[in-house]
Amino acid sequence: MKETGNTVSFFLPRTHVHSVGMEKLINAFDSHTHFWATGQVAEGLKLHDLKSAEAVSELKILPQHYRSQWLVGFGWNQNEWPQKTFPDKKILDKVFPDTPVFFSRVDGHASWINSCGLRELSKLGFDFSKNINGGVIARDERGEPTGILLDQAHIAALMKLPDFSNQQHQLFFKTSQSIFNKAGFTHIRDMSMHEGAWNILRQMEDQKQLTVAVESLVTAESLDDLSNVLTVIKKLRTDGSKQLRVAGVKIFIDGSLGSQTAFVSEPYALGSQTAFVSEPYAGSQENGLLIWKPEEIKAVLRAAWPLGYQVAIHCIGDAAVTTAVQAAREVSADGILGRLNLEHVQLISPETVQLMKPLHITCHMQPCHWLSDKSFLKESLSPKLFSYLFQWELLRKNKIPFFFGSDSPIERPSLADTIKALADSTEAGIPALKADWKVYHQHPDAGWIASHTEIESGAVKQVYFRGEPLL
Repeated sequence: MKETGNTVSFFLPRTHVHSVGMEKLINAFDSHTHFWATGQVAEGLKLHDLKSAEAVSELKILPQHYRSQWLVGFGWNQNEWPQKTFPDKKILDKVFPDTPVFFSRVDGHASWINSCGLRELSKLGFDFSKNINGGVIARDERGEPTGILLDQAHIAALMKLPDFSNQQHQLFFKTSQSIFNKAGFTHIRDMSMHEGAWNILRQMEDQKQLTVAVESLVTAESLDDLSNVLTVIKKLRTDGSKQLRVAGVKIFIDGSLGSQTAFVSEPYALGSQTAFVSEPYAGSQENGLLIWKPEEIKAVLRAAWPLGYQVAIHCIGDAAVTTAVQAAREVSADGILGRLNLEHVQLISPETVQLMKPLHITCHMQPCHWLSDKSFLKESLSPKLFSYLFQWELLRKNKIPFFFGSDSPIERPSLADTIKALADSTEAGIPALKADWKVYHQHPDAGWIASHTEIESGAVKQVYFRGEPLL
């Protein structure tokens, strides 16, 4: 997941696009989603509209906003506040002194936790004495945690929270499915599959309640997790589902631009995100974070490719993209070949595009991120890095396959946002895509669950799945 500044508004009656007359989109495809999380965020406590950190005192808390005893929410974005530094646990402590709070940032790469939450995490075995590999525990001038966790520290803490109930899980999937169908999508690529989620979706399929075709990846949080992930993939591949597919392994190797943890080749401009830590405690890096070492990335490729599994790598910064491509080249040079998916690719250099050509690489990009990130990109990136942004036309010219998606729930699933972003970005100097946008929102397997979306007079008029209308 990554940065956004927009309020999430999922339940739109129609998705508006800038088109004239009737158009048909076959197997409308969102190529990068977090399917379960889309429903969870839609049903949960939304923090996108907070005007300041102190505005948490105005939140309306409902029973469904709890994960066992924890209050959880999603979507705060300090870049939208008057004070643009990361918030502190003390603000949450005033409002929620006795309830553990876990509020995830809008990019899914950071969490804001109160003192009660920090104590509960300590009881659950989270070690606050030192940084986690690939993550940062923000600290004050005394070396005490401020309540902000970044990247792998955020993920490690999130995984210690108690699970949602089975009823909540089922609700999240049904809500998510409705969101994608209303937005015109019949095919999605889920980046966060696990066995429990698969079983719920499989039950929906058996009951003829599943109205999307789901291609998926299973995330390995570390190299130690890889063996188990490969076992899960093997098991899911033998399931025999018609609407569910598992393609392979997903890993994160960097963070996000909004948190200045995406791994970039030139330092971020000094600004809001350097003030959240005090050296020497936090170990901040001017170029972001590289979460996986190159040798670890190559180990994943060497383990997954011979089994016929794809590997998907979250890489937003240009240095992260280059690291992933170089790892793939070295493994391929050893005679081990396979398919590599690069997720986000928000920054990429022309030199790295040339390195990609001999490989079996597909990029999955989200034009909508331009709309959300453009407000801070020129301030946080050097001119050279800014010139590397959103190079879909460069990829097209070099015949590197790519597809468009939303990164939902970070952004809303929307054909309209893709079209708007493609047009709007050219005004900032990003080269225009000289091709029909619909090509990049169509699933490459046109024969998989034949479906289509009708667009008329600028709106999604109807969505057909297996020949049946959904709207």
